[in-house]
Amino acid sequence: MYQTLIISAVLASLLIPLSSAIYIEVPDYDTGIASAGVKDVTNGRYGDVIFATDSGISVYTANGTWYSVNTRHPGETAYGMLAPLNIMVSAVALDSGGHLWIGYPNGLQFQTGTGYEVIQDQQFLKNLNINCMVRWGDEVWVATGRAGLHRYHDGNWTWYKPLGPENLGCHTIVSMAVDAASDALVIGSERDGVRVLRDRVGEVRFEPVVYRDEPVQGVSQVRANPFGGVYLFNRTTVLRYAPGAGVTPVLHSGDLEEFPVAINDIAATSGGMLLIASDNGIYGWNGSGVALHLTSRDGIRSNVVKKLFVDAYGRCWFVVPGNVGYIPPMTGSASLDLNPEPVQTPDVPETTPDVPDDTPAPEAPPPSEPSGVTGMLEGAWASLMEWIGSVSGGLTGA
Repeated sequence: MYQTLIISAVLASLLIPLSSAIYIEVPDYDTGIASAGVKDVTNGRYGDVIFATDSGISVYTANGTWYSVNTRHPGETAYGMLAPLNIMVSAVALDSGGHLWIGYPNGLQFQTGTGYEVIQDQQFLKNLNINCMVRWGDEVWVATGRAGLHRYHDGNWTWYKPLGPENLGCHTIVSMAVDAASDALVIGSERDGVRVLRDRVGEVRFEPVVYRDEPVQGVSQVRANPFGGVYLFNRTTVLRYAPGAGVTPVLHSGDLEEFPVAINDIAATSGGMLLIASDNGIYGWNGSGVALHLTSRDGIRSNVVKKLFVDAYGRCWFVVPGNVGYIPPMTGSASLDLNPEPVQTPDVPETTPDVPDDTPAPEAPPPSEPSGVTGMLEGAWASLMEWIGSVSGGLTGA
């Protein structure tokens, strides 16, 4: 049974076992996230957060409630009546009009003024397996299978072949991010390095990202940096790249622990801290060292943290095996809350043929408490700096 945890803050001096929290049975499909198998996350149009999972689409609303839809449970959403193409959802994005785009292993579905358009035709997508999507201005860029990259603009599709004249040079693209400072698209591929497209208006020409005069290799993941540029990372290394300034090292996994840990994901906060999901919890990197470290002892249920996402309100969502939760923005004083809420047991995935993040600002304030809270463990702190000091000094074990 999956559970969702909401963790407000952690004190090194107050290690309360997770067994003290209360867990409840799942009553129905409308009260929790569909699955902890989260594939992608994006900010919604209405102050919500939209999750693509291996059991459908789940939405955490601005008032702190959940609802989910999939092929077996279609339904009305804030984005219209939605009947997903597949129980597995691989990618989600919003276009410049706030319309929802959903990628599956067997095609693409996107919202229009009258409903949803379905793309399952290789005339438009040369491979129907959607790897990732990103909005870039008034365009949506879609990476599919081993077929390179597609661009959608004003009803028209353009295909950039892996070995085409635009010098894409990448077959399987697995991540993309737009650098807001330079308005450039940076893409990470499974085996073909990292490319940058600096101009989407003029002639399309992809360039390899280089470091020390050599193309960056062995790095496939790209994440946006709110302060400009993007982060590039793999299991051992984090780099920062800015078009015009080049690549600079940020950290190595050995900087986090004496015995290096595996890096699974990263997320940059608006406060300047880089959060790192690892096989030994969540680290906070302040530019020169580890400023905090959260592990299973602090309530995140597992040291193996698979995914991170900082939403429009500054909440850091995390995914661990069997659980999804978030750490609210850490400002002023706070309390330690271990508040589970029900999460749907996923349906058995259906068999399918083998064939981001820049979004509109939220329109509603975040809730002070999510609905469905069934247990609370409280502790207090004096200030954020005192908390960071105590955590980094006292919570370094697995």
